[in-house]
Amino acid sequence: MTSNPLKTPTEPGTFQINSRRFGRISVRPDQIIILTPGLLGFSKYHRYILIEHQKESPFLWLQSLENPDLAFVVIDPGLIIPGYKPGNLEEIRRELEAEKAQDIKILVILTIPSGRPQEMTANLMGPVVINLKTRRGKQLIVEEPRYSHKHRILPK
Repeated sequence: MTSNPLKTPTEPGTFQINSRRFGRISVRPDQIIILTPGLLGFSKYHRYILIEHQKESPFLWLQSLENPDLAFVVIDPGLIIPGYKPGNLEEIRRELEAEKAQDIKILVILTIPSGRPQEMTANLMGPVVINLKTRRGKQLIVEEPRYSHKHRILPK
């Protein structure tokens, strides 16, 4: 989706942020994702970037540009539940003004208890949907009984 801004050299038009987790990061304007109205519980923060966790890892970090202490671990929900569908994707695509379904990226936020990564859960009821071309996105509220906000990733 996006290259790792930790390795991005300073270029014209880039700016630097200091994040608690990643230190100093160079950010290009084309990496910025605008989430409107923001994430639940964090509605005053709208500008984020995606950072690779590690090369070839399924995990990404959704790092706030407005709060250097705010970063969420996210993952493609299709890796957890094949066929995951958070509501009417056609309606979401139109709302985010995506020309094609392939322009839409869906991510879910993970909760990883400190010292107990085997107990990590995914919020399948609050996916983040991003138009990859315009870099606009939003968090959805999914009221689907088959999905949980604490879906276990690993078996017990």
